Amino acid sequence: MSDTQTAQADALHDRYRRGFVGRSRASRDLAALDSLIADTEAFLPSISGSESLRSVVSERLAHYRTERAAIGQIHAGGADAIRAWRFVEWSEVNNLRYRRSYGGQPRVTRDAGLLAEFVRDQGRWVEAVRPLAAKVNDDGLNQQVTAMHDHLKLYTAELDEVQRALKAQAPIDRATTLAELANRQFALWRLHFQGKPRSSRRAGLLQRMIGNLEMIQNEMIACRAAGVTVKANADNITKVGERVKHHKEELVKILEARTNTPSTALVGQFGDDANAWIARYRDGYAGKSRNDRDLAGLDDICEGLHEIARVMDETATERGGDAVSAKNLTVVLDHVKMCEREWGVIRDVQRPQRPAN
Repeated sequence: MSDTQTAQADALHDRYRRGFVGRSRASRDLAALDSLIADTEAFLPSISGSESLRSVVSERLAHYRTERAAIGQIHAGGADAIRAWRFVEWSEVNNLRYRRSYGGQPRVTRDAGLLAEFVRDQGRWVEAVRPLAAKVNDDGLNQQVTAMHDHLKLYTAELDEVQRALKAQAPIDRATTLAELANRQFALWRLHFQGKPRSSRRAGLLQRMIGNLEMIQNEMIACRAAGVTVKANADNITKVGERVKHHKEELVKILEARTNTPSTALVGQFGDDANAWIARYRDGYAGKSRNDRDLAGLDDICEGLHEIARVMDETATERGGDAVSAKNLTVVLDHVKMCEREWGVIRDVQRPQRPAN
């Protein structure tokens, strides 16, 4: 076996990793996979001196062929199958976000508005995918539809629990929690809106933030009525009210800017935004030791990519998409899933280990 042959085998498999691992089968390029299979078939007989390398390459080739069959089955279902599997992908992305944002976290600190958005989106995707799945009649797709419905029930139940947890706190404790929740909404403004072009911002996110802040202010007022007299709560009622007023004014400007911006310009802005988030991931996380990576920073990257994917999809629905926009959205969704999974791996690596019994 030569180092050259090992490098050739690694280069072939790298093409597979970059183009197919962890990515939606509905959007994969069959021609690219066929080319990889053909090149691997041509390379295999040339391997000499190492049965282990030959075995590894043979196993990889068998996997490529299996994946090719799975992708081909989806594509054979035509436009209905591809559309259905895209809804499955959105559901998968949503579930990764749910696990990062809510799994193992104290319910009183969670964003009820975001969870309500999960419920609305998941319900919309379930309703859209059902008739498509019935037409395609594929067992794998039907299993995914069942999982989508299960996730909808989970999000709905969790939303109720999050709202109950806040109401169950004593007024003085609830006032402290509400201040933390307000600070989280202020951080969202800095992350997604401050210094960013208005035309590329997602109005739905700002509307969600306004709704959250109105709820927070109302609960702060209720705490005051229940006997909470600390100055911080009174000050926070004023601060939150000012933010609501500011955000409502900003929402009007964002909607106006979006209306007055040509689609071609929006595509460029979305691309710039996506590239900036991807660069932050590449510079701070790709190929780096997971032991000392900043989870909070990766959390921001995940949220940034989720938002740009959402606004790209909404814009394509409103104005009609094109091939470039569809390709860009696929790239962003691929990176969302990659970053979400990396967040989970880093979290597990950094989680304190329980001592052995």
